[in-house]
Amino acid sequence: MRSAFKAIGYGLSVVLLALASLMVIPALIRASGDAAYGALSAGQVIGSVGAVIIGYGWGMAGPAVIARADADGRRAEYVEALRTRLFLCVPVCFACCVVGAVVAGTGMRGFGAIGALAQAVVGMSGQWYFVGVVAPYWFLVVETVPRVIGTMTGWFLMNHAGAGAIAGTGCQCLGIVVAVASSTAYILARLRREGAVARRARPVRAVLREKFDGVAASITNSLVLSLPMVLVSFINPAARPMFAFVDRVQRQITVALTPLSTVMQGWVPRGDRRGRGRRALLWMVPLCGLIVVGVVVLGPLLTDYLGDGIIRPGLFITVLMALFVALGSYEAVLSRAVLTTFGRLRRITRANLAGGALAVVLVGVGVHVWGASGALVGVLVSMLVRIIDEYLGVRPDLARTVGEPVAEVL
Repeated sequence: MRSAFKAIGYGLSVVLLALASLMVIPALIRASGDAAYGALSAGQVIGSVGAVIIGYGWGMAGPAVIARADADGRRAEYVEALRTRLFLCVPVCFACCVVGAVVAGTGMRGFGAIGALAQAVVGMSGQWYFVGVVAPYWFLVVETVPRVIGTMTGWFLMNHAGAGAIAGTGCQCLGIVVAVASSTAYILARLRREGAVARRARPVRAVLREKFDGVAASITNSLVLSLPMVLVSFINPAARPMFAFVDRVQRQITVALTPLSTVMQGWVPRGDRRGRGRRALLWMVPLCGLIVVGVVVLGPLLTDYLGDGIIRPGLFITVLMALFVALGSYEAVLSRAVLTTFGRLRRITRANLAGGALAVVLVGVGVHVWGASGALVGVLVSMLVRIIDEYLGVRPDLARTVGEPVAEVL
């Protein structure tokens, strides 16, 4: 019951953010056209890589650290994370804006840059801390609500004040900045009330070295997810609007399913890790089947609304999108809940690199020959390779007798 209550709390944040984002997509398309939306989406994909770099692995490893620490330890960890991420934020955001502008192409550079910036600053989020202290409803209040207000302000300006997609996305970006500031203020004030004492923070360089394995796994994962959009943009720009739209829709659906992996991330490490890890992966099989059916049945209604009658994926692309969502959900539980429990961060990195190398070939050939549908087929095959590689890496741990030592292997 408590786990369900926590999942509902995380789910409320996810639902609010997803609904706001879904509402703003047709407004963005109406405000500046499908080509501008494709450029903005391409920039957001670049920015998602920047967000992972700025987050520097705390989203993956941070909750466990916070859960085990006392008030002093939680304060030290959060302050170190804040200092490190601020150190990374400005140069990474600048680089993302430049790359987003280049990928967007002539005449669309502003859309690519603002899309990259709005997504990159998400890396400053304090969600990992709230997961560690199991406070989903405080996260809803201090971080989710400001982000939703920023997004809906942009929606209002585009729908009722004639603003363009750049202004609308700028409001979304401002909402994220306010959310990070308010969550930081709450966390530090709460720790003060709990009696936490300030410690001398370690040098940023030392923290960067210590957290490298976690960020390597996170960065390679983000790169693999972002790579197809970049390939499509350069190899077949005509396919970009459709691919960008499908990619955005599947990301929104995947985000709506994140409470599942979030709860698993806290459940698997407790008690019998081997048994819980095996059950988590087993449960995901029928759940992924339900996800495929749900997306295929409801997908056309969703895409008709979001595309505003301008972008309309066919049945084949909808099925590919459903499989993409299902495989992505399974991989999220496998990597974030199971492999991290057994310390297999390097295996995640290896699987990401193998899948990414395969995606370069398959997506590149697919989009050149068959357009957006070919690119999606390439993405699905590379995702399946990642899942197989990760499972083979953790299979010895799932079969090991409880109590045996776990050694990191490649």
